[in-house]
Amino acid sequence: MGITIYIASDTMGFGDNELGRILIRSFIKVVKDMDPRPSCLIFVNRGVFLTTEGSDLIDDIKAIEASGAKVLSCGTCLDFFNRKDKVKVGIVSNMHDITDALMNSTKVIRP
Repeated sequence: MGITIYIASDTMGFGDNELGRILIRSFIKVVKDMDPRPSCLIFVNRGVFLTTEGSDLIDDIKAIEASGAKVLSCGTCLDFFNRKDKVKVGIVSNMHDITDALMNSTKVIRP
């Protein structure tokens, strides 16, 4: 597996959450147009809010997925936030698949 992007929040960085939402939005939009593209995107904790109903990044993440990337959302996280029925892109995954993807990646990026 190539590059995996591990997204653990619906914000990027620490400090101001409004700025963090702007940054993660920009990051995903730029990743969509980068070469090489990631082979996997993993969303955990509040990161699952980016793959579920209400996210304005669904189309961008779908475009990354259409380029061949796996998009995994943590099932435990979706259950915790009561969002499992709201997934709009990718698949509901589990810790085994997430760990396997991380361990078999040539590079892991955590924005």
